[in-house]
Amino acid sequence: MESLYFLIPLFFIIICVFPLSIRVKLASDLNKKQAIMSIFLWKIKIIILKIYVKDKKLYLLTKRKKKEIEIKLSIKEIYFVESIGENLKDKTTLRKVNFYGKVGLIDAKNTAVTTGSILIVLKSLFAYLKNYKPTCSMSATIQPCYEDSVFVLCAYVSFTITIFDLLFSLIISLFSLRSKAYGKQSKLS
Repeated sequence: MESLYFLIPLFFIIICVFPLSIRVKLASDLNKKQAIMSIFLWKIKIIILKIYVKDKKLYLLTKRKKKEIEIKLSIKEIYFVESIGENLKDKTTLRKVNFYGKVGLIDAKNTAVTTGSILIVLKSLFAYLKNYKPTCSMSATIQPCYEDSVFVLCAYVSFTITIFDLLFSLIISLFSLRSKAYGKQSKLS
């Protein structure tokens, strides 16, 4: 009987090549200064965060914990994040981008102008994205509300990436970060 141990590396190869389908839903209410973000991997809900600003501080609220976040990034961390973004930009497949919203200001004229301006900005963004991701499905629906003062925007983004591409981008970013650090040391000495 032949050995079945070859199935283990085959399993890992299939997982690395099989694309991860990630969906991000973001809903924000600018009047209340709060937002809700949900991240799904395939159809499984990974995390739901409620984000709000109070007393000039950013708060993240999960189901169990309330955390105060103060964001401070060093130059190395900023360079690392930018490097990962540059490496992943061409490797991700953008599937769907949908925007929904409801805009209502006190004056009807201002509501109509604001709604039209938001749609123009979104359509310009879609035209820019279509140049780089032509297979992506994009839509925007912003409804004017002439009775109430409301400003709610929701975004739905769906994209795929393989685990191999993700790991490869992380490794390349780490190597480029190290090479930059060694380049700075050699210039200093």
